[in-house]
Amino acid sequence: MEEKVVIPGDKLASIEEFIPGSGTASIGESIVSTVTGSKRPDMSNRVMNVKPARELTDAIPKVGDYVIGFVDSSSPTMAQVTIKAINDVPSHREFSGMLSLRDERRRKSSPIKAADTIRARVISTKNSIFHLGLDDQRCGVINTRCSNCGGTVVALGMDRVKCPECGLVDDRILSQDFVKPQRKANA
Repeated sequence: MEEKVVIPGDKLASIEEFIPGSGTASIGESIVSTVTGSKRPDMSNRVMNVKPARELTDAIPKVGDYVIGFVDSSSPTMAQVTIKAINDVPSHREFSGMLSLRDERRRKSSPIKAADTIRARVISTKNSIFHLGLDDQRCGVINTRCSNCGGTVVALGMDRVKCPECGLVDDRILSQDFVKPQRKANA
């Protein structure tokens, strides 16, 4: 049986089927991965686990590192992010980062939404705050859902998503890692 690699934010099951275990968390009605690794359900105890692809790190993010995190809250000018991985290696610790969105295309609504999973780059650690930026194509949303109905969305370019279920078109700053797999599937 081939193991499927999951990344932070991937839906693994519903809370009606399993309870969250190691490497997972519940968000709404779903159990999602909090680490990059392989899905390992414990069928006898009905616990969903994810085995990390790499050993967890005790590293502290530094300028230039790529981080993966969950967006806790967002506004048109900033987002608060819980950092789950540093340079694609899951972290033992949870760090908090601040993503500045002031220069992101002068939008009225936030291009990053709460509950999105993003990849960002550490641009500063001034005042012991991890300041994050979306300064290259690897950065941006790597996992998101429709903000209206919670359905699966598809990319419309690098800056918008559409929900096939309810038709909502929403602004997002998308990582090339979100867009590329969809283009291959549609080819």
